[in-house]
Amino acid sequence: MIEGTPDIQKLNKPLPGDFCLLCGGAPDVIGIFIPKDAEKFGGIKGKTRLMRYCLCEKCQAKKDTPEKVEKVITAELIGGCHAI
Repeated sequence: MIEGTPDIQKLNKPLPGDFCLLCGGAPDVIGIFIPKDAEKFGGIKGKTRLMRYCLCEKCQAKKDTPEKVEKVITAELIGGCHAI
């Protein structure tokens, strides 16, 4: 995760160390997760929280990927396990 206030224009650029959030493979796609309830994800009421993540082509194509991405991000923020 990128800490601080990132440059929005650079969020969609590859970074060293990027990997697929779901399988750990090489990334093909960069996504931005914007929770409807920012407070649930550690944000401040009235502010928008963005979380950048990457997916490989195989994981991106799976039907249940959006739900899995939300579960993994939630688990990482509350210190839970990465199992999905």
